[in-house]
Amino acid sequence: MSANTLIAFGSSSDSYFIGHGRRHFVENMPEGFMNHAKTDLNIGMTTWISINPATGFWVTYNVATGKFHFNANINETIRDHFTGANGKAAANFVSFPNCNDPGHFFVKGKDTGAWNAFLDNYFISKINVAKAELIDFDAGLTGMLFGKGKSYIMMFQTGFIANLDDDEVTTEEHPLYKVLAQYGSGWCIERGSSLCFYDSRFFYLKFKRPGQSEIKMHWNLPTHMNEKLLELRQLAEQPEEQMAMMQDEQAWMQVSQMRMNAELQMSNMMANMMHRGGLGILAAASGGNVEVVERYY
Repeated sequence: MSANTLIAFGSSSDSYFIGHGRRHFVENMPEGFMNHAKTDLNIGMTTWISINPATGFWVTYNVATGKFHFNANINETIRDHFTGANGKAAANFVSFPNCNDPGHFFVKGKDTGAWNAFLDNYFISKINVAKAELIDFDAGLTGMLFGKGKSYIMMFQTGFIANLDDDEVTTEEHPLYKVLAQYGSGWCIERGSSLCFYDSRFFYLKFKRPGQSEIKMHWNLPTHMNEKLLELRQLAEQPEEQMAMMQDEQAWMQVSQMRMNAELQMSNMMANMMHRGGLGILAAASGGNVEVVERYY
């Protein structure tokens, strides 16, 4: 079976998370994230990791449970996005620029076209330019990644827009420039990709053609990180690890199925309430009046 890979860069080359299969290496990351990585972070079910080394903020998402894990003192607006509270769009992706302001973030909502961002004027201006040029910007946007300096990648269902910091990327031989140019047409960048905040040469990117399932992974890591990833990849090929990963996946699939069944049951209950006895709720929500009449079947 194919093992999942997760890479997250910290504030320096000695700060990182590298996960593959069932195992990981983690060094000098925010304390809360370190505890999460060592206790309840499941690599196979975690689709992405977002970290801001400057503030210590971090978020992960477990696709089986549908739950976010995050630092205790995270921005209240971001916290509202996790649940869709206080009028905020319920999130399914969060990312951070590398800045000291705890109020800066990007959120992609679960619903098509829903997103929110509090960022420096530079990034906001770039978003506004893209919105003006792309008719389906809101509907197609799936996320945003941030790298060193002014580098960023806007991710879409049918492609991506990348802008690299001119002070960092000064030649077409730059590793990040080369890989983005290679996949510049007809490819998307998937969540779970990461750009490095302290050195623009380093990255972990997942490319996929729209509508297809095959993912091509490209990475350029510091030597010691690359060696640890290779060690984990070799370990994951061992028969006993393959069997253990298969058993883990089956167990988590049961968790996922139970969650989906519970959500479906709740949805059916709400629909039944609206149908039989909850018309007053509908009236309040719509600002109108609903006349209740007895039904004959």
